[in-house]
Amino acid sequence: GKQLAASSWPKQRSIAHAMPGGADLMSLYGATGGRTKGGVMPVAEEGFALAVGYALLWASRRDSCNVGFFTAVSEVLRAQGVTRMNWSRTTMVDFVTECVFNSITQKGLSTFLQRAVKGLTREQRDMLMYDFVQSVVYSYLARHESGADYDSAIAFCVNSKIDAVLQCTRLGGCPDWSVSTLLSQDIWDQLGGQAGLKEVSKKFFTHIVAGAQMPCPVQELCDVCGEPRCKSVGKRLELVYVACRCESLTFEQKSAMAARNPKRPRDSNERGMNSLDTAGQGIKETYERKLQVVAVRYPNKTAKEIITKMIGADVARDSLNTSDEITGQQGGRLLASYLHSIKDDASNDFLSSGVNNFLQTQLDKYRMFYPSQKGLLEQALLFLPKLEQLSAAAAAAAAPPPDFGTPDAARPRPGEAGPSAAPPPVEF
Repeated sequence: GKQLAASSWPKQRSIAHAMPGGADLMSLYGATGGRTKGGVMPVAEEGFALAVGYALLWASRRDSCNVGFFTAVSEVLRAQGVTRMNWSRTTMVDFVTECVFNSITQKGLSTFLQRAVKGLTREQRDMLMYDFVQSVVYSYLARHESGADYDSAIAFCVNSKIDAVLQCTRLGGCPDWSVSTLLSQDIWDQLGGQAGLKEVSKKFFTHIVAGAQMPCPVQELCDVCGEPRCKSVGKRLELVYVACRCESLTFEQKSAMAARNPKRPRDSNERGMNSLDTAGQGIKETYERKLQVVAVRYPNKTAKEIITKMIGADVARDSLNTSDEITGQQGGRLLASYLHSIKDDASNDFLSSGVNNFLQTQLDKYRMFYPSQKGLLEQALLFLPKLEQLSAAAAAAAAPPPDFGTPDAARPRPGEAGPSAAPPPVEF
């Protein structure tokens, strides 16, 4: 389409309102009033499709240095009949930076993605892309009036042709993705509707900003209580400090906690029961720390309620701990540690066939359409054998010493009574 002059703002505003859904987009992005440096903003449905398209392309390429990056999405989506026109680079730079990614800089987004994918497998990179795109979808629906209830949100997605965008391989999409995988009725209910979508997207944007800090990423969650320690203010790469639950502790309580959980340098390899740690001290410390997090995070909750939260609403809470962590690793360790701690409780009949079988059943359920849950459960299954090995080592250490027999001189002769021994314990 033709680019309007920047000086003709009254004309731009009238044109924007004349477009179907133009006023909706202006209310959605009230901070800019629909203005850009050189043209009108796309209408609500078209803006939604473009937002998802740019999330896909950015997560796929991981930088925007290519001269055609900011025009590629509108060209591809127009060719597929998803959008009405080709938008200029100037308009799209403003739209993507200010509206889609909450004012996070282009360099910040690229830095986060390049760090986040380091050392990941292809499947793990796909999971990161999925979460990246999901955060944009949730952010858009959280701020738009059509996201007020589930049916309206899905109808808005259908009208915006989001399925066609998600499945566009030219932008990095996947043929198996759809709106129903990103936002099912169960996910909507677990998150608590539009407010929950907003919280999830805000956490992910904070994770992006924290992971883009220079010279190194910032850990945005507290090691002890798991609560956020910072949040994005929606202004470039700025973070503000947030007091977590640990701030309410006295100096003596913090000192005691630090003494119980001394920080140790982390090796580049995962600490486990290897040749340098035959006693499994690293795994034991990790296990105890995770149980402390569970106690602080889920007070007065039943086992089923805790597990439902871990796999449901809190599935991404720990996977976003640091940008160099494997997605789902910390949450998976938390889940495995908690299940291991309650496996011997007879009241938890859902673990009667074992923790491994329980996790495998859940993985089979979530494997196809829920990448975040899939990643968490896979990491839990990877960590569980180390906990079982730790328990086996502890049981072996507690076993009685071997019996080497009684010397011949000390053995009683036939007919003589041997030394008195304590009776065995009573069998209940």
